[in-house]
Amino acid sequence: MKIDQHKVREFLSREERGAAADELRREGNVFFVGGNLPERQTLETLFESHYQENASLFHLSFGGPDHFGNGEGLARQIKKNFNAHLVGCLDYPASASVLERAYVAGVDILELPLGAGPLHRLEERLKALENARAIFPRWAVAATLVAGAEPASLTREKIDRLLEQEVIPLVTLGRPGTELSAQECTDLFHHLMAAWRRSKALIKPLLPLIYLSAPLVPASSRTGLRGFIDLIEGRRLLATSDLRRVLRVKEVEESFASSGL
Repeated sequence: MKIDQHKVREFLSREERGAAADELRREGNVFFVGGNLPERQTLETLFESHYQENASLFHLSFGGPDHFGNGEGLARQIKKNFNAHLVGCLDYPASASVLERAYVAGVDILELPLGAGPLHRLEERLKALENARAIFPRWAVAATLVAGAEPASLTREKIDRLLEQEVIPLVTLGRPGTELSAQECTDLFHHLMAAWRRSKALIKPLLPLIYLSAPLVPASSRTGLRGFIDLIEGRRLLATSDLRRVLRVKEVEESFASSGL
């Protein structure tokens, strides 16, 4: 992939629009689903849009801790009815038991916003990422950073630290008025792409989201053969993710059974 300078200028001037727990929208081939939405009506809308043109990624924003069960139900329904990767975003440092429930419900990749500020002030979020890494498969946990919310040098440090823990850093741009210049933004995303390559991070399932949330574009257009190969690889990664989940759930159930629980 490469950096699109037109997108850099666009991102630096537009109002940030993140995912919301009370909103349902589609951008390109990504569905943004709010975890607080009613299950039946949401599924009807998803079916109608998905079967007009298949979406390649679902992004589910869980609500607050008190509403987790609603998002959990939506995750199960999305995973049951659609053949696509499901990203689940928890905007708080959830406990290990909640992270386990999200995984069992069907979340393939967990996204946790890391937040701005020095790492020593983010202990709760880092602990949640550590717990998630113990539950989710390798390269199936991501942490979102906001460029411009802190010095670029600190964002680069976080990118490198996260990848050392096999957590995928995702970088978005902050609201208009950020002091980040176009050149600083370009340098930061060059660092991010180089760090992804150096760590061999598995970012392919997240590419539809990355192309929407960052000023990055494919390095070249996909030919018919290349597109077909990518489709097959995507299906393989999805099948592997589903199989790992089934095996983990089975292992936990057998452990409970052997304990008489």
